[in-house]
Order: sequence, then C-alpha cells, then structure tokens
Amino acid sequence: MRILLVEDDESIIDVLETVLTEQNYVVDVATDGDSGWELVEACPYDLVLLDLVLPKLDGISFCRRLREQKNPVLVMLLTARDTTTDKLLGLDAGADDYVVKPFDVQELTARMRALLRRGTAATSPILSCGLLQLDPSACEVTYQGKPLRFSRKEYLLLELFLRHQHRVFSRSVIVDQIWSFSEDPPNEDTVKSHIKSIRRKLDAVGAGDMIETLYGQGYRINPSYLAKAAESPLTGSPEKQQQVDSAVSRVWQRTRGMSLKRVAFLEQVVQALKTTSLTSEWWILAGQNAHKLAGSLGTFGFEHGSRLARQIETLLDRDAALTLTASVQEQLARQLEPLVLALQQELTEPTQSNTSPITSAPSASPAVASPSPAVAQRKVLAVDDDPQISLILKGVLEPQGIQLTCLEDPNRFWETLDGVQPDLLILDINMPGVNGVDLCQTVRHDAEWNWLPIVFLTAQMDPQTQEQVFVAGADDYITKPIVPTELTTRVCNRLQRSHTLSSRGQRGFDAEIG
Repeated sequence: MRILLVEDDESIIDVLETVLTEQNYVVDVATDGDSGWELVEACPYDLVLLDLVLPKLDGISFCRRLREQKNPVLVMLLTARDTTTDKLLGLDAGADDYVVKPFDVQELTARMRALLRRGTAATSPILSCGLLQLDPSACEVTYQGKPLRFSRKEYLLLELFLRHQHRVFSRSVIVDQIWSFSEDPPNEDTVKSHIKSIRRKLDAVGAGDMIETLYGQGYRINPSYLAKAAESPLTGSPEKQQQVDSAVSRVWQRTRGMSLKRVAFLEQVVQALKTTSLTSEWWILAGQNAHKLAGSLGTFGFEHGSRLARQIETLLDRDAALTLTASVQEQLARQLEPLVLALQQELTEPTQSNTSPITSAPSASPAVASPSPAVAQRKVLAVDDDPQISLILKGVLEPQGIQLTCLEDPNRFWETLDGVQPDLLILDINMPGVNGVDLCQTVRHDAEWNWLPIVFLTAQMDPQTQEQVFVAGADDYITKPIVPTELTTRVCNRLQRSHTLSSRGQRGFDAEIG
C-alpha cells in the first residue's frame, strides 16, 4: 500500500519512513504542502499522513482542497496542537483521523491499520489465491500452510498481484506501484529479476507458473489458478448447473422474439444500404442491436451467432459512417448480407424454435439450493441497457438469494444508487449517452460510494479495455456472452469476500480503539 507523508520535521520523517517501510508500505515524502500536492496529483495514495503546520500550504488548506476536488483518499493529521478547536478544524476540513505529537509509533501504526480497514477494507486479513496465502498484518506468506520467505520488493510485488488478481501489470506500472519517488527507479531487468525470483520460490512448492507473462503487456496471476480458487459449491454440483441452465433457457423462451426483432432490423439496414442512404440514427441503432446480440446470444448457447453478431458490429463501426460513399455503401451491404442471413438462419432453425442450445427448460423448476448466508439478501445494482441481459442476470442471481435491481437507463444512475444502497455494482461499458468506465471513475471519487465493489460485464475483451477498467477502479471484469456459472461464482465470491472484509475489519477496528 502507498502512503504519502507530508511533514517538515526531519526526525519524524526519519522515524516514520523507517518504520512504515519495514512494515511493507511504499512511502513517499514531501517536506512542504505544495510538494505534497504535486505528489497527490501525480499518484494515487491509500493514506496521507499530513502535518498541520507546513510551509507553503498548511495541512487544513491541503485537506480542504482534497475534498473540494472529490479526492476520497484517507487523511490522518499529525500535529502538536492538542486543543478541541484545532481537532474540530481538521475533522471539519475532511480529515479522517487526528494524532497528537508526540505520538507512540505503535499506536500510530495501529490507528493507520484501523483507518485503512474502516475506510476502504483494502487491507484484507488474508489475501489468497489457490493454496497461496498472504497475511498483510503479519507480512507472512504461506503455501499449504508452510511459510515462504520473500525479500521486501518480492513481497510487495506478490501483494500487488494478489490484491488485483484479474489485472495485467506492465513493468512501468509495477515500478510506479512499489518503488517510492525517493528511490532510484529500477530498469526493466530489475523487475524481471524480482519476478524470476518469486517464480523460483513458488516453483519449489509446485506453483512456479502462478505468475503469467503476457508478452508485450506485462504480468498477471495465471487464470488457471483463479479458476481453481473460484471452485465452490456454487459450481460444483450437477443440480446447481441444471438450475442455472434451466433459468437461462426460460429467459430465452421469453426473449427469443426480442433477438429476432434485432436481426430483422439488421436485415432492414442491409436493404437500406442497397437502395438509399442510411440515416445516422439508423446507423447508430444498427450498431447497438449488433452489440446487444453479440453480448447475449452466446449466453443462450448460440456461440456461432454471437461471433456473427460481433463481425457485424465491427463492420458497423460508427466512424465508418462519416465516410460512406455510394460505392462503400454497396460494398458494406455485400459484406453484411451473408452474415445477417446466417444469423437469422441460426435463430430460426426448427430445432431452435423454442429452446436455446443449452437445455430445454423442464416443466417444473428444479429445487433451489440454499443460498450462502453471506450472499442472501445482499443487494446488487446492475446497469445495462439491454433488457435481455437484465433478465439473464435475474434468472441467474436471484436464486442465490441476491436482491437484484436492474437499471436500463444509466441517466438515472445516482438516484437509483441512493435508493437501492447496493452491496455490489455491475456495469456495462457501452451504454447510450454514458460510458461505464467514466461512471466507475466517478463512483471511485465519490466520498460516500468509493468503497463499493464494481464488476464490469461487457462484450469488449481486448487488453486495452481491460486495463482501462482496472485503472478506473474496477474489482473484476466478466466478458459477454455470459457463462452463467462463472457469473454466479464470481459475483457471489465477491459479495462473500466483501462481507468477510467488512465484518473482520469492523471487529479489528473495534479492538484497536477499545
């Protein structure tokens, strides 16, 4: 975790930098308010330790400026002033805690841990992936219960991967995350050397491939380990699989006509391209229909149909509409026509007339397994403009005891968010008038909602988009077409983890201030 210390007393800087570095925090130091502000604007921090009396920009003004700019970073004020008035000034300016000098270092670090848990639940008691576990409070790593020894940088690297298990980290991002500004920036070989050393130590316990290299992109946790970690009773029983498949099949029976209407509209677009010029409104609608078909058909078992729809969506790129000449329009119609025809045939074949390829829905609904107590009655808000996706989510998540609210108009997001008070948010990326990535960033900068777990559900699967959403603050990324059991497992696991962090964090906070 990254800490910014803004303090002009060299002795305090020396003590805190030494102690916090030994506890595996990355510490940046500024000796005046202006320098501290430059660092805050350049880098995201988990906590700012802020002296009240500083050269150039005092601590109260610094804190007020943070909150005026909707920066949710946690702030702990450090000051020799012990009056009630000074404390109230600091807290009213937006500080989260107030520590009076001289302070006991152990008490200060305990209050830091409590504040981090209370504010963001980021310091999980245990981070795990498969049989590997990392305990941030004790700075210990074990595999199958046996301790593993890592250097400080190796430990920080491993913690970074375990906190963001679906994210790809480039070498430059790794340097930004675990090297402080006061350290000389390492070259690429240094990062490679640390990765190699971690792999060698993991290899000794049979997990040498846990960290995967994506050439040209960076490093991440090997997805095969995530799949093993995700195995749970939610996906383990045939009865649960049948229940989910039946729910999806029933949704297809209700919404098949919606998909056929979308294909029929694409057929109209092809005919229009042959005879007349296409209006910008039709062009946009055609792209939206293809996008929704690409995102939903695979969920119902029409994997080939989903691929066809994705090809159609690519041809209907919005920017291409700006350069449509008569000859280009004719060529586009020739390219689209066989794709749309193949898509129409796939959805209207006699064998697919009433059921999806997944399964035929039974006449009676299968028994619903008892939901996990950590998941039952938890609230999820899903923002997606496709009503078919909303029905799929309801069919898959509601049997788990989840209270699901689906919002198809993203312009009503904030009023719905305040009304529902969800425990988890599901976002699409491409929605009319609203970009899901921008919405995610806004939530992360909102003082009331920055803690909310966010899962993206999108048809876009390119590495650039994945990097975008994680930089914006997403916790997970699920691609359409939806694999129902994967969606169920990942959403339920995220809710269970959030519930565990919240309860443990509160107990730890109560113990440390008691």
